[in-house]
Amino acid sequence: MLDASLFPDAARFCYVITDKQHPDLQNYHGLHPLEQALVSHSVDIRKAEFGDARWCAHQALSDLGEWNHEPILRGERGMPLWPRDITGSMTHTEGFRAAVVAPKTHVRSMGLDAEPAQPLPREVISSIARPGEMPQLERLQDEGIECADRLLFCAKEATYKAWFPMTHRWLGFEEAEIDIRSDGSFVSYLLVRPTPVPFISGRWMLDDGYVIAATAVT
Repeated sequence: MLDASLFPDAARFCYVITDKQHPDLQNYHGLHPLEQALVSHSVDIRKAEFGDARWCAHQALSDLGEWNHEPILRGERGMPLWPRDITGSMTHTEGFRAAVVAPKTHVRSMGLDAEPAQPLPREVISSIARPGEMPQLERLQDEGIECADRLLFCAKEATYKAWFPMTHRWLGFEEAEIDIRSDGSFVSYLLVRPTPVPFISGRWMLDDGYVIAATAVT
C-alpha cells in the first residue's frame, strides 16, 4: 500500500489495513494510559482509528531506533507531540491507518493524508479548490483520475500537516495553491506571509481504493 518513494530516504513508515465494519480495539488497549485517555470518551470506531494510527507511529519510531514506550500526546489543534528530535505525521480513514517519522537532522517537517479514492460531493469542491486549480482537476480527470478533487483535498491536508508544526498557524484551503503533476508529485505554493518556506513539495499515489499524499520539508 504505502510506497517508500512517497517519503525522504531517512523516513520510516508503517500502515495497517483494517475491517471497515468492525472496529478492533486491540491496538488502542495496548497504548500508554495517557494516550488512551486522549480519546477515552469517544465511540469505539474513533478509539480504533486512534489506536491503530498511534500503533503505526510507535512501530515507525522503533524502526528509527526511537522505541522508548513514551506516549505520543497531542499539542495545539491535535498536532502529535513527537520526541524532540523527530518529525512525523499520522493519518486514518475507513479501513486504513498509517504513520511516518524521520529525524529532524534530515527532515524539518512532514505531512501524510489518506482518503478513499472517491470524488468529493459536488458542493464541496468550491470550498476546497482555488480558481487556478480547477483546470488541472479537469486535466487529471481526462487522464482517468476520477477522484482528482479528492486528491487535491488530500494534498492540501498533507500540506497543512507539514505547515502547522513549523508555524503554529492555521492554513486555509485558499492559502495554498497546489500544482498536481501526473508523475506522482505535487508542489504546494504557500500564499500567506510570513512563511518559513515558499513552497512544500509532495508525492501522491492511488492504490487499492485509496488516494495518499505525503509532504516533506527537508
